[in-house]
Amino acid sequence: QSTVPPVTPAAWTTVFTGKNPGRHGIFDFQEINRETYEFHTLRTHRHREKTLWDLLNDHGKRTILVDVPFTYPPRPLNGLMITGYGTPRTAETVFTYPADMQSTLPPELRSEIRVALPENGFDRSQRFIDEWENVMVGRRKLLQHLVSEETWDFFMVVFSITDNMAHVFWTYADPAHPNYYRDEAETYRQAFYRGYEQCDHILGELIAAAGECTALVISDHGFGSVRPRQYLFQRLLESGYIYARGAKGKSSAISDRLLKFAVNAYGRYPFLRELIKGLTPGRREIVKSSLRKAGVMPNASSMDYSRSRVIVSNFGLQIWINEDRRFARGPVSASEREKLLVDLTDYLLSDRDPVTGERVIRAVHRGRDVYDGPFEDECPDLVIEYNNFFNILGDGGKKNGLVEGGHTYDGILLACGPSIAAKRIEGASLMDLAPSILHLLGIPVPFDVDGRVLEEMLSAQYRHQNPVQTSDVPARVEASEAASYSEVQDEEIREQLRQLGYL
Repeated sequence: QSTVPPVTPAAWTTVFTGKNPGRHGIFDFQEINRETYEFHTLRTHRHREKTLWDLLNDHGKRTILVDVPFTYPPRPLNGLMITGYGTPRTAETVFTYPADMQSTLPPELRSEIRVALPENGFDRSQRFIDEWENVMVGRRKLLQHLVSEETWDFFMVVFSITDNMAHVFWTYADPAHPNYYRDEAETYRQAFYRGYEQCDHILGELIAAAGECTALVISDHGFGSVRPRQYLFQRLLESGYIYARGAKGKSSAISDRLLKFAVNAYGRYPFLRELIKGLTPGRREIVKSSLRKAGVMPNASSMDYSRSRVIVSNFGLQIWINEDRRFARGPVSASEREKLLVDLTDYLLSDRDPVTGERVIRAVHRGRDVYDGPFEDECPDLVIEYNNFFNILGDGGKKNGLVEGGHTYDGILLACGPSIAAKRIEGASLMDLAPSILHLLGIPVPFDVDGRVLEEMLSAQYRHQNPVQTSDVPARVEASEAASYSEVQDEEIREQLRQLGYL
């Protein structure tokens, strides 16, 4: 099970801390300024929780980390690190530890010290496919060298190709989606599958090179066919829960009507969405820039939250009540809060997909029910869980063009090795991974992690010989000021998020 919601920075921070977002404070890609209602890039390294590799350092273990998302900027560790997704690709950015890691490699591998993402943007094109396949060819050589020539106790690599290709090509892999039958579908579908095959080949080689070891294959979330994030803006605009502001930042009835028209068109007529997605990255940005300037781009910056009863994250999964106790210009009083939460929940759960007849939104979670810890006050009031309409067999009926590929809550966990039992396990959470890995390496599990050791995953003999040990020392680091990003770095991260549709 992923985090609630299953968004990348929250999920990966939970993987490597073993703690829920209410404890580490990373809920989304962005955070809101309660005075201005502006969203800005979240510094994910601001949290004070010790990571898995911090704890391994404390016990003299050596770690190699490659392409783990949201580990930038790299912190000193006993080992090597190349930071992953969320790393600014700018000239001044140092994204390895040690900083001179490139010079320690054979000359033919030094070009692989790079952020493992395509250079030319994310679009439905052969160029995008070729770039990712070339990234993986290079990573294969680098990983082979590191796993064979370096000393390590814990080796972690993240393959982002599966996520990136799913964002771009998912609808071509869903038989219940119209894209599955388009002329280009077979090309894109096979490219998507080849991405998984490349990961599988590399994994087999790494396990073979490592010799006897325990190997875990995990994902930070699943993927499925869900409504696009603009759907939530559409529903809340229709009902007057949120209001728009115009191209010059001023509110007006005309602005409200224009944005409602734009969002309704985008949500109800899939061919418009397909038209935009079919453009090259450059042309797509020109269209979106024009929409932003016209004040009809459906995102948080288009909303006048000073007069709206609720606030929506850019990713369209989290909602805050615009309460006067929490926000500078909140129009909602404490006495109105509970009724608004109930009414809004009922309203969002009432909508049905016109193709399947099923609920569009599967569940609406209360933030206070799913988060626990010192950051509980910063958490959203409601979290949206979309229904997953993916059906690998197809339904033989109408095709559902209203959905697209997006994150879902169920990920994967596979394990093999001398200490692993041959069985299926249920109920694992991302929070359980860090404590389980610590236990497998013979390290006591800090008492303040939220996850547990997945003992049911382990053989009876291993459990008998290695009882779980708990440490009474909290897994926290001393408070320090989070490094600030330059304007260029900040914009580069925002561009990465835009390319995958997160903004």
